[in-house]
Amino acid sequence: MGRFAREKQTIKYPYVSGDDDLIVSTTPQLEGYRIERYIGVVFGDAVFDAAFSKIEAHFARDRAVAVHSMVRKAREIGANAVIGLSFNCGSFQRQGSKREICTISAYGTAVRVRNLAES
Repeated sequence: MGRFAREKQTIKYPYVSGDDDLIVSTTPQLEGYRIERYIGVVFGDAVFDAAFSKIEAHFARDRAVAVHSMVRKAREIGANAVIGLSFNCGSFQRQGSKREICTISAYGTAVRVRNLAES
């Protein structure tokens, strides 16, 4: 499983953070919340060997690993939400090798939001 094995065991689906306090959305705004501060772009990646993985069977899991990594990084820099979630997928071969390596990247904007109902 490689270096992401520990993370894969802790993934919840859909994308729910461990304390349920970090919101992840593909939208640029969150209904009922006001963005107080834009912190910055955050990334999370999952890397796997295509030769040892049925890509279709593991794609959702590996995508969740990428999101989990991104959420962890967002929390580390003080965010309580990530907006504009997007994904990027790719593959490459190591020089001199026939093995294909696949990557899934999750990225979005880390922000601090405030629930308008609690104001």
